[in-house]
Amino acid sequence: EAIKACRLVTIRYRSNYEREDRPRKLAPLGFLSGTRRYLVAQDPSSSRGPTLKTYRVDNILSAAATDEYFIRPVGFDLQRFANKAFGVFQRDAEVTDVIWKFTPEAAEHALAYQFHPEQTEERCDDGSLIVKFRAAGALEMAWYLYQWGDKVEVLAPLELAALVEGNRRNDFP
Repeated sequence: EAIKACRLVTIRYRSNYEREDRPRKLAPLGFLSGTRRYLVAQDPSSSRGPTLKTYRVDNILSAAATDEYFIRPVGFDLQRFANKAFGVFQRDAEVTDVIWKFTPEAAEHALAYQFHPEQTEERCDDGSLIVKFRAAGALEMAWYLYQWGDKVEVLAPLELAALVEGNRRNDFP
């Protein structure tokens, strides 16, 4: 109701980095669903200005709509916001080109996945598969890539390639 009516909400929220919950007044813009659910909102009192942030729904202890209204950011698109991330991790400064190369043995299996809503796929002459997209969230990508073992190589970004290199196991079936 508050999202549709552009009404501010007050929540009691305890982030994973704080010991105590605290009240926050937010302009709610939508929800993202994945492994966890997140509220996408702006904090009008934030010293960082009108930055969009995500709040884990399971860390919201209570929520209530207020009688105060906000103006939705011009041009805000929840899908476009979500597409900047791998999973739900959001940090504009870390959005980068991502290129993964799956071995010929894993290519067919990888084709069945949507790793990112704006990904492109390219089959190589040797049967391998290259997947490309733009997103932030190197650590979340590293956790995800672990399950692919040595069947995937990170071609870009170099920081992600270095992060996963020592963890590309070959003992997964």
